[in-house]
Amino acid sequence: MLKAYDIMTPEIRFIDKNSSIKEAALRMINEGIGALIVVDQEGPIGIVTKRDIIWGVLFEKRDPEKEPVEKIMSTPLIMIDSNSDIVQILDLMIRNNISHLPVREGDKLIGMISDTDLLEVFRDVIEIVNARKIKK
Repeated sequence: MLKAYDIMTPEIRFIDKNSSIKEAALRMINEGIGALIVVDQEGPIGIVTKRDIIWGVLFEKRDPEKEPVEKIMSTPLIMIDSNSDIVQILDLMIRNNISHLPVREGDKLIGMISDTDLLEVFRDVIEIVNARKIKK
């Protein structure tokens, strides 16, 4: 069965809690990502996603140039162990209505699973199933 470490993207992007919402949005656009792990001097404290930015700016009327990502981040940070299987991953993401799930090994963050990563896995599974049908 597929595990979190099989699905995750190993690059994790971080942003300081005092960085502006605008800076987070620009980084996501420029780097082609949908989430940043928010950190302070102690380490990871939350996550900010495109959805958080849209909600914070459009509905909470926050000033993206002046207000920090700390004001709109999702916290506590929901993470999953690298050895967790795909069913556990899906269950955690669905139960918490999240699109990005940091992967940890012990206390260390080692990757991120996004809804897009899961769609790619399911696309591959469908291709395998279809290839088997053709062989029969």
